[in-house]
Amino acid sequence: MTTRMYERDSVVRGVRVMELCHVRDSQRGDLMVIEFAQVLPFRPQRCFLTYAMSSGQVRGKHAHRECSQLLLSAHGTCRLLMDDGIRNEEIILDRPEIGVLVPPMVWTEVSGIRADSVLLVLASHVYDSADYIRDYAVFLQIIREAIYES
Repeated sequence: MTTRMYERDSVVRGVRVMELCHVRDSQRGDLMVIEFAQVLPFRPQRCFLTYAMSSGQVRGKHAHRECSQLLLSAHGTCRLLMDDGIRNEEIILDRPEIGVLVPPMVWTEVSGIRADSVLLVLASHVYDSADYIRDYAVFLQIIREAIYES
């Protein structure tokens, strides 16, 4: 197996883009591995997939108060819009070995999804509706208050 070929910080606070361990094998098929303790700053408590979405659909459109996530495209392509309330960046996920680590308090939207795309998410917390900020204006207000407090 190979080690990560690259890892970089996004312009969005705390977001990291990384190439995960993978092996290319034209005879037996490719393999991608996530060794949680080496890659993730959290122990996954939840895993989910989004798939069978119609073209033009937008997922996410929220931030988490405490939950961190690793997002990767298990199949197909999608665009992530990451926003920390000050800076934003669009990241294309089009290979299963590219992962995006998203910390709490980053607004995330998933778009550009093809019908055959599958997005895999590993989350640091179990589902808790109170952890979600689903209104962008509220998200920005929380960010502003945090900046003024520091």
